[in-house]
Amino acid sequence: MEKTMSTLKQWLKNNGKKIRELKYLHKKYQRKGYNFSGIDYEGYCKFCDNIVYLNDLRREYRHRHIAYSELRGKTREQIESSYPYHWQPKWRWPNEDKIKLIKREYGPNSAHGRMVEGGGL
Repeated sequence: MEKTMSTLKQWLKNNGKKIRELKYLHKKYQRKGYNFSGIDYEGYCKFCDNIVYLNDLRREYRHRHIAYSELRGKTREQIESSYPYHWQPKWRWPNEDKIKLIKREYGPNSAHGRMVEGGGL
């Protein structure tokens, strides 16, 4: 699959929808007050797997969203309201190496992008 800005945008759209759906399911379980104290072990396992998957997907989405927005010319202050991160614990900061990697993969000068060094399509 070719890695272009449009494929990155499509990934963000698809997974944004998936995050909203998983978040809805998670809140639905919380609202109903499900108590998984050994009664429904399979339901509990599925619930926990969804939470882990949701958290991983949110983190990946955040990094790709930051990279996509910066590739479009936005500053970090415009992208995230909590920037600068000095008041947050370090584990909440985005992984800058991961963002750089995504920007390298999907950026205009990447091997997968449309414009490679020397210009042209």
